[in-house]
Amino acid sequence: MATMGASSSSISRRCSAHRVLLAFGCALLSLACVSLLCAQELPPPQLGPTVSALEMLQDCGQKISKAAPSISADLLDAQQQLFFGLAKGGYADPFGFRDSGGGQGYQRNGKWLSFPPPKDYVAHEAEWCQQVAEILKTDPSKAEPAKQVLASIAKDLQIKVKDCRAWGAGRLITVIANTIKSGQPDPGWTVMYKWVSVSGLNSMEMTFPQVSTPTSKGVPPGIYSVYATKQVGDTVMKTQPVTVSAFQSGKVKCEIPVP
Repeated sequence: MATMGASSSSISRRCSAHRVLLAFGCALLSLACVSLLCAQELPPPQLGPTVSALEMLQDCGQKISKAAPSISADLLDAQQQLFFGLAKGGYADPFGFRDSGGGQGYQRNGKWLSFPPPKDYVAHEAEWCQQVAEILKTDPSKAEPAKQVLASIAKDLQIKVKDCRAWGAGRLITVIANTIKSGQPDPGWTVMYKWVSVSGLNSMEMTFPQVSTPTSKGVPPGIYSVYATKQVGDTVMKTQPVTVSAFQSGKVKCEIPVP
């Protein structure tokens, strides 16, 4: 009986020691996790809007993963690449190094970029993506049109990925618009534009800063619908839209026929 009591006492001491070691190990693990979280620096304030928009795109891609898995995959792929291109890493250095397509300029160096991309570079796509993802979720009758818009948004983001790889993060394309009547410049028109990817949405059109002609505007890479309006007496005249592909070249010219 004495031997059995000694054995039980020994087992108890070993169990107590194991509990102490386990508690110590958990404490070390907690400290390591805290240190890791502290080491993950928050983005600088100037990158806040871009990072927020990219997070919205990621959330959108995840929301539609069941209803539109292939579109979701395209969105998430573009979002991940744009995160590294516009926020962490970058695609090209400020001295003009360009990625020929093989990935040489796709640098994941883990550092936040020191300069912010243009404010609306991905912000509009992020908002539209969230809106249409909600439509896809709540209105089965509009599922197919919603999927078409989401696929168009994904295509628009891929255009930005390619442009970032070739020219650096956050480049704007200058669109030069001329309003033309019977082959001659016709001034005094207000030129409007919007992304083609928002077809079917009640999106707000944006305006070129000066009336024509010509007038120019720096826009993020993408495909745009451009048209012109003019007040003539009590009537507002409006032209047919012209599709403008704003990528590859740094400047794109378009002519808008006016009545």
